[in-house]
Amino acid sequence: MLKDKIYDDVYRYIKENRKDFKIDLSEDFQLEFLAQGEYNINFIIKDKVNKYVFRINTKSQLEIENQIRYEYNALKALEKTSVTPKVYFVDDSKLKLNYGILIMEFLEGRPLQYSNDLEKAVYIFSKIHTLKSDEVSKKIFIIEENLFTERIKEAQRLLKEFFISSLVDDKLKVFFNKFLDWAEKNRHKEKYYIDNKLHVINNTEVNSNNFIIGKDKSYLIDWEKPVISDPCQDLTQFIAITTTLWKADYILSVEEKNNFFNFYIERTGYKDIKERVYLYQPYLYLRALSWCAYAYLEYLKPDKEIKNEDTFKKIKSYLDISFMKEILKEHVDFKFI
Repeated sequence: MLKDKIYDDVYRYIKENRKDFKIDLSEDFQLEFLAQGEYNINFIIKDKVNKYVFRINTKSQLEIENQIRYEYNALKALEKTSVTPKVYFVDDSKLKLNYGILIMEFLEGRPLQYSNDLEKAVYIFSKIHTLKSDEVSKKIFIIEENLFTERIKEAQRLLKEFFISSLVDDKLKVFFNKFLDWAEKNRHKEKYYIDNKLHVINNTEVNSNNFIIGKDKSYLIDWEKPVISDPCQDLTQFIAITTTLWKADYILSVEEKNNFFNFYIERTGYKDIKERVYLYQPYLYLRALSWCAYAYLEYLKPDKEIKNEDTFKKIKSYLDISFMKEILKEHVDFKFI
């Protein structure tokens, strides 16, 4: 695996550049694997007193040239919320390691549990979603004005190879073609967000494992693809079945969702958030399912640098047509498929 292949290079990099990191790390440090996502590998660097996260970026989901700098700038802008990791160092040169590098605060805690931690999640969202997106932030973050249009463009990009691949069942191709057609026909409804503009910073990857729930304080981590847009982006994804099943195998009840929205409205004052989420929901599923289609083909490539077998199993289960029709039935009529 890539994490094992690059271990020695990472250790050497830290040894040679430790004094440039502006962190309190002794020469007698240890390097341990922490976790990996689809596009990042995270190590722990520690000595007898201090511990930090050493993050390596392998690819950009946003298809931007300097992914690691984007994440660094986002974390710097978010530090004042006190619910995101502090960031200490970035190296986007790729001269000494062929990857973008970030060093940030190590946070103690566990992943979010939907059955117990909804109020804590609301607190985190409210701190981020009420942070003023000033002119500096607008220069840092990608801004999404047209929510539905952006999701359609994203899906078209993700599905480009999927539609022409001989490895994909024709029934799946028909399904996604019909789904895209529906999305385009209903795109005009995004006017609601333009007429009732509410722009905040969104994480856009709010699954349970990206929350750190500590004894005294909780955080939202993994800021590789934030945008400034409507808060429905984060909230829709947070409660969506494709998210709650992803790592936690959990489905929120109607009561839990209502409590979640009520807590959020109390903390932010965004009274129409339920309407915003309901409108956006099928487009969130378009993003999630299109990414699964894209990732399915990526996993079949022998040169993919990071492979998580549990993720691949989940991807294949999400691409079951019965599953997709079930989660979309409230919004989309797929009787013709």
